[in-house]
Formats: sequence, C-alpha cells, structure tokens
Amino acid sequence: MIMVRLAVCFLVALAGIPSPPVAAQSITQTDHAAIQSRISAFDKMMREGRTDDSLDFVPPRLLGVIAKKFGLSPADVKPSFRQQVAEAMKHVKIVSFRMTLSSATAGVTPNKRRNYMLIPTETVVEVPGAGRILSKSSTLALQENGSWYLVRIDEAEQVLVLRETYPEFAGVEFPRGSTKPNN
Repeated sequence: MIMVRLAVCFLVALAGIPSPPVAAQSITQTDHAAIQSRISAFDKMMREGRTDDSLDFVPPRLLGVIAKKFGLSPADVKPSFRQQVAEAMKHVKIVSFRMTLSSATAGVTPNKRRNYMLIPTETVVEVPGAGRILSKSSTLALQENGSWYLVRIDEAEQVLVLRETYPEFAGVEFPRGSTKPNN
C-alpha cells in the first residue's frame, strides 16, 4: 500500500504548468455521463488488476510535466510508471474498489474558471503482513481539453501539486483521506 501511495504521489508531485484562463460552465448531464464512463473504465481496470494503467486517467498536462522533469518523452512516462506500479503491487491484492458518483459533490473554483466534482472513493487492499486495509478518500474529476480525468487528492502533497498545476484550485477545501485496518 505504501509503495502504491508513493507511486501515486510521484505522479502528482511532479506537475507544475499553469492553467490557461477558462470560463467555467455548469456540470451538465452529458458531463455526468462522461464522468460515470470514466469511473466505469477505472473500476474495470481495478477489477482486472491493471493498476499500472492508471496513468490513462491522469490529465495530459500532468504527464507532460512528468516527462519534462525526468527528461523523458511523453511516450516513455507510461512504460516507466507501469513498471514501478507493477513492482509495487506485486504482493498487494485489491479486495474492493468503489467510486460513488451519486454521492459526489460538484464545485467551481474560487476564480470561477473550472468546474469539478469530488467523488467519494473506497479501496480495500490486502497486504502480506498487514492484512486488509481500508482507504477512504476523494477522487477529483476535472475536465481538460474536453475530456474528464480522475485525480486522487487524499494526501497533502497531491493537493499542493494539483494547485501548482491548476492554480485555480487555490482556496478549494479538499476532504482528507483516511487509512485504517479492515479485518
């Protein structure tokens, strides 16, 4: 679990490109359907144990920044990350995973540039020597270039990098995640 969190933090901690001005529109039923589709695809990925494909749900801006910071081409970021996640998850079993869009809260950034949703997320993993662990967090759904993406924001470092990448999120309060044994 710690290695998975480190891999996720690694991704989020590397962003840093400012956002262009955008006029926020309300989240429509079409947006809800697109977000639900992304959640369903993410859920399928998790059920199939393809956690190393999680970068497919991260906004392209983050991937570009990661590539630049490590002197990689954007095409090289995903294979490198997939290898790290595969190693981190080698002995971790995902017992359950759930994002609940029906309990999500919609918001708009203080500068009114970007709409978003905070989706309650629960993950139960089984780790050798530690047993089952329940993680409750929120997943941020945000739109970039007409597509919706899913970003974990349950740790302070993730929120800092999110705000660095998308300055319009300054001042948005994000719920804290929690992790505890789940025997």
